[in-house]
Amino acid sequence: MYYQEKTLRRFLICRKEYYSAEMKAFLENVDLYFDNTVNKFIKKAPGEATTVGIIKINNKKFVIKRYNPKGFWHCVKRMLRPSRALRSWKNSHYLEQHGISTPKPVAVLIEGFGPIRDKTYFLMEYVDGLRGGDIFKRDSEHQSSWDKIFQEISLLLKKLHAAKVTHDDFQHNNMLFVNEYPVLLDLDHMRIHKYNSLWFRHNFRKDIDNFLMVLGETNPDAWQMAETMINNQTIGNL
Repeated sequence: MYYQEKTLRRFLICRKEYYSAEMKAFLENVDLYFDNTVNKFIKKAPGEATTVGIIKINNKKFVIKRYNPKGFWHCVKRMLRPSRALRSWKNSHYLEQHGISTPKPVAVLIEGFGPIRDKTYFLMEYVDGLRGGDIFKRDSEHQSSWDKIFQEISLLLKKLHAAKVTHDDFQHNNMLFVNEYPVLLDLDHMRIHKYNSLWFRHNFRKDIDNFLMVLGETNPDAWQMAETMINNQTIGNL
């Protein structure tokens, strides 16, 4: 099911169905993509913690996310923790197993020397959807879809609660919407809890509060609809 490679300088896992000659060539020289300014980037700016771009391999589109190093000592301090790329990889699989929509994980690549990581990469399938920031912007042309969308977000929250998951940055900007159904993004800070503890419930409530706070800052009309629906359909049924 997976192609795996582990050396002193490199750790790679890739789904075998995607590991073609073209994919192999890309994963052996990922930075050539990031160095090419003609490629399409979703997020690329000096000093950013991540760089995100879109790549086409074997006529299929993927999103590649690079977690940029912050210097040698930062790498040393974090060497005993799982990388953000590896956390995204594992968390994506966990959500898939629980029927929660997220872009399909394709590969994770970690470069460095032994336990000291340099750059890490997470490759996922491209999802052709609308960004939450576009759906909920002021004077949005998608306002007629809000009722259905908030129903689906309420359902997403119920699924996350059942799976004992907190996202830690749950907001509309970290979602894509495909036919009004949310697809959850940015999983590198997601946490999987073992128990339905007070700590889990506290952090789950923080996710909801963060979603409503960010939405309110973006569009007060959307916030008013979401606040009523999520509190009635989600909080009251947990």
